[in-house]
Amino acid sequence: MRAFTRRRRTQREKTSDFRLSCFVVVLLLNIIPWQPVRAAADGALAAEQGVTAFRAGDYQAALRSFLDALQAGLDTPGLHYNLGATYYRLQRYPEAEREFQGLAPDPKWAPLAHYNLGLTAQRAGRPQQAIEYFEQAYRTTTDPNLRVLAATALERLGGALPSAKTSAVMSLAGGYDSNATLSPDASTVGVSHQGDRFVEALAVASHRLAGDNARAWIAHGSLILRRYAELNQFDVTGSRAGLSYERDSGRVQTGVGAYFDTAFIGRDRLEQVASVDAQASWRLDAGGELRGRYQFGHIAGGGGFEYLDGRQQRLSTDAGFTLASALLRVGYQLELNDRRDLQQGNEFFSVSPTRHSLFATVALRNVSGWQADARGEYRVSRYHDPNLIDAGPTLGILEVTRRDQRYGFALRANRRTTAAWRVFVDYSYYRNESNLDTYDYSRHQLMAGIEAALEK
Repeated sequence: MRAFTRRRRTQREKTSDFRLSCFVVVLLLNIIPWQPVRAAADGALAAEQGVTAFRAGDYQAALRSFLDALQAGLDTPGLHYNLGATYYRLQRYPEAEREFQGLAPDPKWAPLAHYNLGLTAQRAGRPQQAIEYFEQAYRTTTDPNLRVLAATALERLGGALPSAKTSAVMSLAGGYDSNATLSPDASTVGVSHQGDRFVEALAVASHRLAGDNARAWIAHGSLILRRYAELNQFDVTGSRAGLSYERDSGRVQTGVGAYFDTAFIGRDRLEQVASVDAQASWRLDAGGELRGRYQFGHIAGGGGFEYLDGRQQRLSTDAGFTLASALLRVGYQLELNDRRDLQQGNEFFSVSPTRHSLFATVALRNVSGWQADARGEYRVSRYHDPNLIDAGPTLGILEVTRRDQRYGFALRANRRTTAAWRVFVDYSYYRNESNLDTYDYSRHQLMAGIEAALEK
């Protein structure tokens, strides 16, 4: 689940939340049985009158009836829940919170009490506390309807869903690539302007080895396979294995991990990377989030790609917040490379750029039943040492420092077909412009497929 900063709520959003909360209260009053359990007959009658008044929207009359039932000796969890719901509708949030807090120690009522405590804290202007209550409701409930409501509330506030012990995503897709080069950043691989069809399979999994949602050791693994119909020399195989330690204090989440990645082009190993990854995110009082990340990788190029040997560092920061009905994130990344570079006779080619990237993403959660995500990016690359290019006997050796700029965007839409399965469509376009024509390229890619998300 992504965390985003929440701006001031618009009237439309407030109306939407109001309708949702009304629906929740009415729904729960209908599905939760009220059992007097030997209470006095007049107390039971007063409680029934209170439920009738509540359903009619007369919350003052409902409150009087529920208090009469309590005074008559009826003292059940159902009555206290109805009192809390009524205080909530009357915007008497301290009294509502008191009633729901009284239900929280009861395991049978705890998930529902925590969910309503979240609603109450949200209305009282305490979004961070509301997130914590919604997370408790999501973790502890066995009711699928309440789980969905808690997840929706968390998403509105920018909270993160509690992680399952084991989670996995698998996908199978087919598509078309207009420029089937495996590594446009590796200069001597070149750029192919031949398009081709492909199939792609992806699997990503994580497993909590020890700990809980507050702090845990997590194992990670992933595999991607892409096979082209004709341009087999550009087939992709990539894998990752790693271990991370993650902590979540509610307001601050941190993680540090070690990973080992391997990438192949066709049957040739492109590179192996041993890396460390440290990241942190801060939830803000307004419901938003700030994130920071540092990655350091030691790279070993494969046979024929030894010029990629060296080090790479990435430092990034971004902020997320809501904008109307969309979730928006903007950020910056600095990338530093120190590679062996490529020496071929009298010629020299630098593959050690410093890169600055600006990016923005926007997510729309419901567009006629689809979830839509878009990303835009602009990147500037400056290479450390000038290239030495043999221009022939007349011009001799030319000395040119490479400078690139790349821009592009990606669009993705997915629609859930069952609880675990989704269909998706993905399109991307990138254009690289360089002062050396050899490195100019553009690339369109379109693919569609199915994916499954599993949790246990």
